[in-house]
Amino acid sequence: MYSERHHRPSDIRLSPSHERWVLSLSVALLISGALWLVFHYFITVPGEFGERRHPLEVWWLRVHGAAAIAFLIVLGTMLPIHIRRAWQLRRNYRTGGVMLSVVTVLVITGYGLYYASGENLRIWISAIHWGIGLFGMAALILHVLIGKRNAANRPLSQPRQFQRRRPNNPH
Repeated sequence: MYSERHHRPSDIRLSPSHERWVLSLSVALLISGALWLVFHYFITVPGEFGERRHPLEVWWLRVHGAAAIAFLIVLGTMLPIHIRRAWQLRRNYRTGGVMLSVVTVLVITGYGLYYASGENLRIWISAIHWGIGLFGMAALILHVLIGKRNAANRPLSQPRQFQRRRPNNPH
């Protein structure tokens, strides 16, 4: 009756392709961010005047920025249905709230890393950004697993607020 493209009004699940976008971009962010950390703090190459940063370091940062932009676009597509409906229905909203908080902190600190001046401030912003970023992947996995578990335990009938109203017919 309902195809993959046309979910029931109470359905807040992401389509399989939407879920793949979220997860693949999250993995791209995690890997590119982790690789930047490794190249920034642990890998150098010999230069004319001593050790210098590895040339791939800047490329991991570029990949990370591109993935962040794509992730924000996908996040925007989740706001009207997945996030709003889940919040209204109080389904998996606690871990969803954690996810929104994580993304908000990452966006603010990412912006701060791009525009903040002062080396001391940038050190703190960077530590918060990568710390929350590493935590964010664990939070996403937990959010997905809890959501899938709860969906499997939920009956297929629609919740009351989305049922069709029948006109009162006295006869």
